[in-house]
Amino acid sequence: MGRISMTSLIQASAKNLKKNYSISNEYSNINNIFNEKINISIWKRNLSSNIENAVKILLNKNSDLEFSELLNKYNSMEILINKFGEDEKLLCFYKDITNLIEKFCSLFNIKDSWLRIDAIDKPMCPRFHSDYVKCRLITTYLGPATQWLPNSLVNRDKLGHGNNGLPDNESGLFSKYSDIKQMNVGDVGLLKGEAWINNEGFGLVHRSPDVIENHKRLYVTLDFDDLYRSIFNHNSNFI
Repeated sequence: MGRISMTSLIQASAKNLKKNYSISNEYSNINNIFNEKINISIWKRNLSSNIENAVKILLNKNSDLEFSELLNKYNSMEILINKFGEDEKLLCFYKDITNLIEKFCSLFNIKDSWLRIDAIDKPMCPRFHSDYVKCRLITTYLGPATQWLPNSLVNRDKLGHGNNGLPDNESGLFSKYSDIKQMNVGDVGLLKGEAWINNEGFGLVHRSPDVIENHKRLYVTLDFDDLYRSIFNHNSNFI
């Protein structure tokens, strides 16, 4: 294991990061994300059997499902129905996503949010990293869910090129596998990123779940609309 640098120790001390996470069975506590010391707030919940069945139906129709659109609580149901069909058994899934969009937009006082729905069979982001976003909502409907590291257990000098080509479990990024925390299916997490005001250098360190065997995973993310606009407006310059 690599030694933890003095820089990382000073950073952690300055931020007083003994506990940088909030985990609750109550949705109302998800607003703990506004606490400057918190960079992940998790609402623990269980999916209904109807939603679980809807997800299976959806994947049977489209095993490589990939969806990306700017939505709000007023148009999301219509757009999802137009995209995936008006199957009565799927409506509970659409309603759940619409509910998350409404909560996300209300919490951050925004009109639109960038919804992505992805079905994958291998890790999308297998290395631990932090994202240059304000805050991202993520929830997994099927398969293993997102893994993350508490701030106090991360040596951020080992992120990215700092790993010197070594895998995360050998680079010194964290000291032992039990340091890794993991969300459960159904849990809704708000992940504070590097673009959150005064949070540069302290975005949540996370990754796609580390699994060896083949698996199918369906997950949903919500981002601020300005991220969507900046990415696609930028890309339009090259069309």
